[in-house]
Amino acid sequence: MAQGDGIDLCIIGAGPAGIAAAERAVARGLRVVLVEAGEFGGVAHNWGALPAQALAAAAERAHQIRTARDFGLGTDEPRINFARINARIRAMIQEASPTVSPEHLIAQRIETVSGRARFTGPSTLDVGGRSIKASHFLIATGTRPVVPDIPGLDGVPFFTPETIFEVTRRPSHLIVVGAGATGLALAQSHVRLGAKVTLVEMLEPLAGEDPELVDIVLRRMRAEGLELHTHTGIVSVAGGDDQDIVLDIKAGPHEDRIVGSHLLFATGREPDFQGLGLELARVAMQGRRPELGRFGRTANRRIFIVGDAAGHEGVHAARHSAELAVDAITGSVSKEGLVPRIVHTSPAIARVGMTEAQARAKLKDRFEIVRIALAQTDAARARAQPHGQVKIIIDSAGRVLGAGVVGPTAPELVPVFALAIARNMTLSELGGLVAPYPSFAQIIPLAVAEYARDHPGAAPAGWRRLLKRLLP
Repeated sequence: MAQGDGIDLCIIGAGPAGIAAAERAVARGLRVVLVEAGEFGGVAHNWGALPAQALAAAAERAHQIRTARDFGLGTDEPRINFARINARIRAMIQEASPTVSPEHLIAQRIETVSGRARFTGPSTLDVGGRSIKASHFLIATGTRPVVPDIPGLDGVPFFTPETIFEVTRRPSHLIVVGAGATGLALAQSHVRLGAKVTLVEMLEPLAGEDPELVDIVLRRMRAEGLELHTHTGIVSVAGGDDQDIVLDIKAGPHEDRIVGSHLLFATGREPDFQGLGLELARVAMQGRRPELGRFGRTANRRIFIVGDAAGHEGVHAARHSAELAVDAITGSVSKEGLVPRIVHTSPAIARVGMTEAQARAKLKDRFEIVRIALAQTDAARARAQPHGQVKIIIDSAGRVLGAGVVGPTAPELVPVFALAIARNMTLSELGGLVAPYPSFAQIIPLAVAEYARDHPGAAPAGWRRLLKRLLP
């Protein structure tokens, strides 16, 4: 398979997708070169998902202290030390860094190169004066924040989801622009850590997600103190340095003004292909995005694009796309798995498969919805965490087509539904699963029982029958 330098695969970007691809390729017997212009581990490890999760964990502890009275515990308002929180986050990143370090990768027979990559032709790459020729290339350069062009913004300091962790003192009033998954999660963390937070969104929060599930999360966030402006545009921004930041906003004919201490833009992201020279690599483009085929293959069949750069949101999705691309390169038979979508708010949202809107568009009225409130489980009662729901989409034969879960353990519950969809299982067959007591997983047999009340002939499957469906 090797050509030129004997390199089978050159990977650009050492984030989650790039590292997953490199490890998969080495396991397949390929000679791999991994190129990274910045920090190994990428945005997710150093400035994105990992520190955001650590911040959310601190915020969750503060929330637990604040609500301890619900359990008969007398406590005061938690004392928040932002400097110590951020010091812990940096220490945690350093503690996890050996798993993504060049030394760790080299030990796995992965050659690492530090420097900015640029294609010089369809099969050659320049990195700091070194020319790399490879049989295949895999681009895993991730994304970068998009900040809108707003009058006055040039003279105002602001943060992005990557730089917000530089704040060492609690903001007195944080203004967040953008109510996507990242904006909502960061807004909630800062609310729980005692900051006043105002969130501004031009459209609907979490546009593209199930509004029914989103509403549960938004009601909780508003109850915790989040001030949310939807369908609201920003007219101008003013202030800076030691001055307050002033946003003039407009919702329809109504104008208003928000005055805050800090400004965070979480207004989306775009693939980071800056300086790559994709035109020299003969990668066909649609506007600013490459044309991608199956497994991220470009018009230049030597080159694949995976991870966030290819539109796969979430570390788990990025890794999966990278592994599929490597399998395609090596000629391995590979099946695309169902990748859950996760929103890391509290409660979290997790969904997989078909949504209600998709089912309505495709199946018209030939589907059903089963809903069960999380509050119906004894675990929710015991833990005082009743805010959540399971929403299951099933076809006329009772087969599971999709599911959305809102709740504290939503990311852990949704793989059960992913397996059911992949195995073409009916909801009744999920009744064969024995949920531990007490646990949030009890919501699954409750959903089965709810369905069975309206479908008397749909009896839950026994273990033996269930195992036959699960095992290949």
